[in-house]
Amino acid sequence: MKLLLLNEDEFRNYKKKIRYHSFRQTKKDGDKRVITAPTEDLKRIQKRILKLLAYVHRPDWLISGEKGKSYIDNGRYHVESSYVLTMDIRKFYDNCRREYVFRFFHDYLKMSKDTASIVTDLTTYEDKIPTGCPTSQLIAYYAYQEMFHSIHNVAKTHGCRFSLYVDDMTFSSDTPFNPTRLKNDIDKTLRKYGHKPKYRKIKYYSKDKFKLVTGVAISGDHKLQVSNSLRKKIYDGAMAQIEMDRKLKFTNLGELRIIRGRLQAARLVDRNIFPEVNRFVEQKLNLLNN
Repeated sequence: MKLLLLNEDEFRNYKKKIRYHSFRQTKKDGDKRVITAPTEDLKRIQKRILKLLAYVHRPDWLISGEKGKSYIDNGRYHVESSYVLTMDIRKFYDNCRREYVFRFFHDYLKMSKDTASIVTDLTTYEDKIPTGCPTSQLIAYYAYQEMFHSIHNVAKTHGCRFSLYVDDMTFSSDTPFNPTRLKNDIDKTLRKYGHKPKYRKIKYYSKDKFKLVTGVAISGDHKLQVSNSLRKKIYDGAMAQIEMDRKLKFTNLGELRIIRGRLQAARLVDRNIFPEVNRFVEQKLNLLNN
């Protein structure tokens, strides 16, 4: 109760705080994803749980959920490798079962059954891990850490390094490895825990080929680069706004903010990318905000 910063009445009636709302979001591959987000009151409690979880040990190959790390660090983790295999876990959060979350709190953190059940209730919804919670990334890892450590060990037997970014798994090596055999071994491991890969998204990149790792491109000479898909989104979006401004003397504030967000993401990789576009966007945003 004290650790969660709840008073006695709030703690006794904690189930009243478990409220969510859902909305649909379009993913990069065009698929629709349902986001289940907590109310502000529940989010406040989850942020407190997240802060406490920060003290629990995690391996260096876990990139997601780590303060100060982003998807770019995942690319950087493999930048010196010549051979890369990427795999996604299909509907990962939907298949993260409540019982695994409970086991983490009860068996690993040694909470009492009652306390573990309460914290599990506060971080799961409808027997799974909801997608829009501040705790979800770390809870999903902790609940299935045995599975991910097994995958890490499988990668080592194939001579590969492994990293995890939410449900994106990346395997890489300086020397050739058998991607089919590695893929099959990972598939078997996932299935032991009720998961399986997203088969159509499995990608293997050989030596000297451009490699795409969680949205970051790695060139054949081992340098991080902005992906072509992000470049195109920035360019196309900016050209549409420039043309609209030229013809109609009007720019869309919401679209400009989207372009700025994409530019900021790209500039984490290449700080000099699209200088003219950046100048146009910042000038227009300053005018519209004043």
